[in-house]
Amino acid sequence: MPIGPGGPGGQYVLRTPSLSAAPNVPMVATNPAFRPIIMRPPGVITAGPATVIASPGLARMPVALSNMRPVFIAAGPPSIIKNPSRTKALLERPVPNINIKQKTNTLLSNFWGDNIDVTKEGRVIDRSEAVKPESGTKQRSPRQTGIVVGIDFGNTFTGVSYAHQGDGEMIDVVKWPRHLNAYAKVPTVSLYKTNENKGFVDWGSSALASYKRSKADRVLIRDYKLLLFDQGARGRLENGLHLTDVFTQYIQSIHRHLMEEVNKSQVLAAESVPIHYCITVPQSWTLPTRELILRCYVEAGVILQTPALNMTVITEAEAAATYCREKCEEFESLKDGEIFMICDAGGLTTNVTVFRVDDGLGVRQFVRMSSSHDEDCGSVMLDRNFKNLVMKKLENLDIDAKPQRQKAFETLLEGFREIKAQFDGNSHDEIKHIPVPMGLDVKELDPPPSWLEEEYMSLKGQELCDLVFDPVIEKVQELINTQSRIHPVCAGLFMVGGFGANKYLLHKLTTQRNPGNGTEQDLGVNGKRASMTQSMADMKLSNGDGSPGVIRKVIMVQKAELAVARGAVIYGLKSASQHTKAFL
Repeated sequence: MPIGPGGPGGQYVLRTPSLSAAPNVPMVATNPAFRPIIMRPPGVITAGPATVIASPGLARMPVALSNMRPVFIAAGPPSIIKNPSRTKALLERPVPNINIKQKTNTLLSNFWGDNIDVTKEGRVIDRSEAVKPESGTKQRSPRQTGIVVGIDFGNTFTGVSYAHQGDGEMIDVVKWPRHLNAYAKVPTVSLYKTNENKGFVDWGSSALASYKRSKADRVLIRDYKLLLFDQGARGRLENGLHLTDVFTQYIQSIHRHLMEEVNKSQVLAAESVPIHYCITVPQSWTLPTRELILRCYVEAGVILQTPALNMTVITEAEAAATYCREKCEEFESLKDGEIFMICDAGGLTTNVTVFRVDDGLGVRQFVRMSSSHDEDCGSVMLDRNFKNLVMKKLENLDIDAKPQRQKAFETLLEGFREIKAQFDGNSHDEIKHIPVPMGLDVKELDPPPSWLEEEYMSLKGQELCDLVFDPVIEKVQELINTQSRIHPVCAGLFMVGGFGANKYLLHKLTTQRNPGNGTEQDLGVNGKRASMTQSMADMKLSNGDGSPGVIRKVIMVQKAELAVARGAVIYGLKSASQHTKAFL
């Protein structure tokens, strides 16, 4: 405000905010009856030394307006005062204290904009009109080096995927120590010594290979994820090991191998790259169990503290749904209010989770409705059933009599992997063959077994269906039917997990009899062979008798075994860029 009287053509002495170093410029008053003022909101003016100035971009008052009260606004550089809306917004912001001794003042840049700078002489410069590079010049944008990692810790296998924030390209970790071929997941097993120090020996495929060579003074820890469901069973494991120690050392080994794989794929060292982790947990885990897991990640050196800004925790079903949303075309046809299921059939456990599509807020979100869970209907149960079948065929042979015979028996069981991967709806009419190792000594059997054809064990497909596959698949079907009775009309059933990619399982699920109209339906892969006798809108379902409802499509998701790990990466990328929550 003026602090002294003025006359025609006189100067006014003003105290100005943040422009105390501006050059002295006379301000001319056109009418001695009025005094020019500077309009500022209360409480935002920082008084400086008395300086005689005129506001930048301020015009002299014309004589024609001598009968009006002039109002002057000091708003900064001329390019800003020309925009009234921006001027108002800037005037409402606090005025920073500017240090003009710096060549580039970041405070001023934050206050006025990125194109405003202050010279050493205290002049404010607007660089927005600076000369732009020629159109033919290629601009080199800095590469985003941040990485988002998804970890799917499973009871039988663990999967890891990651992506760079810059391009979002998904990279799966498929090379594991001591594993000759690329494999989507690594076994969740750890090998320890049984002596006094109980030292950690190895993990994953390498632990299985070491334990197979020699079992002396060693113990193989597996299936310990299930113990996390039971709070009372989290004490000491066999050999006096602690559950949290085993989990921590396994996660530490996974993370160390991940850093090695990342280093191979980029120039910068993994230690110098910011990493965001998105880990998945079962829906049934309580909050204390999740906090226990996070503390193990701290002990493993993956994160520094809990809660960690660089870690997101979501459920396995949410991660799978996120992956299906991005990778399955069937999701585009889902409408607001429709129901879909995620069937995560893994190594030992199978989970079926029901979601409802909610578009009410203008953004597609998923509401979890219900879920069912079973701990003995995964691919591991197929292995156990096959082992029982083979032992019945070898009931007259003492397998434990010789160490080499035991190893040959284990090698014979490994041949089931190929049969399990290729078993489909046509396999019940086929004959499967598994090579019999020489050390098994099957030729000593008298009489010779009928299933022996040269050096192979022949197995009827129908026998495998009845004794190996169908008992496990029936449990998966019952989990799905349990949810189908609660939600009679389901728009889609998405199959994920290692066992979820089994072709015979898909065949059994897609050829179930539809209780709604009493017709047999073959929905097929991705629902492309679906044949409905009437529309879903016209179909009237009555589930009062406890019969399951109708599922429009059964979809086998691509890379189903990595759907949870990949979905965790996608969720991490989306949440980091959009800060949105997809699940209610």
